[in-house]
Amino acid sequence: MARHSGFVTIMTMCFFMLLPSTAVFAGGSEYRWSVFAYGGKWSNNRIGEILQGRTRLRSSYVWAAGVSRTVHELSDDLLMEAELTAARHTGLQDHFELNAALNLRWLRFPWDRYVDSTLSYGLGPSYAFRRPPIEVRSDRGPTHILVFMPVELTFAPPKEYDMPWEVLIRIHHRSGAYGVVSDARGSNFITGGLRYRF
Repeated sequence: MARHSGFVTIMTMCFFMLLPSTAVFAGGSEYRWSVFAYGGKWSNNRIGEILQGRTRLRSSYVWAAGVSRTVHELSDDLLMEAELTAARHTGLQDHFELNAALNLRWLRFPWDRYVDSTLSYGLGPSYAFRRPPIEVRSDRGPTHILVFMPVELTFAPPKEYDMPWEVLIRIHHRSGAYGVVSDARGSNFITGGLRYRF
C-alpha cells in the first residue's frame, strides 16, 4: 500500500485544479489555464550547480506534457498555480512518471516591455512507475516516490500583444528532499518547450 501512496497523493492534487480561481493574469489578460510540453536531457549535476551554469549532460531523456491552472493571486506580481505533469523517460531509463505541484510564479522583470518573462518554482509529489536507475546511489537504491521540484523560466512577446504562447526552459527535478522522503540520489533534466495559456 505504501508503494502507491505517492500516486494517491498526486491524484488528490487534482482537487486544487478544481478550486475557484481568484486570479486575473497580469496585464489584464484572463488566462487561468495552460497546457505545456517539454523535452530534455539528464544532467549529472546537483540543481544548485545547474543554476550556476555548470552541467554535464548524459544520454537519458525526459518527454513531458501537462496542464496547470492559476488558483490564487497572492499579489499583483505573484501567482499560485496547481500543475499535473505526465512524463516518459527514454535512454538510460525506460518508464513513465506522474507529477503534481503547487507552483509560485513571479511575473515582473525589468525587461518585460521587450520580452515578457516569468519565473516559477514548484513543490509536490512525483511517482515513477518503475524505479529509476539513474537515481541509484552507491549505498541506496532508487524509489518510486520522490519530491517533484520544477524550476521554470518563460519568455513571450510583451503583454500588449496578448499572445497566449510562451517558450519555457525548465529544470525537471526529482529529489529525496535531503532524506526526508528518501535517501535516493534524485535527478535533474534540463528541458525546453512551449506553454499555451487560455
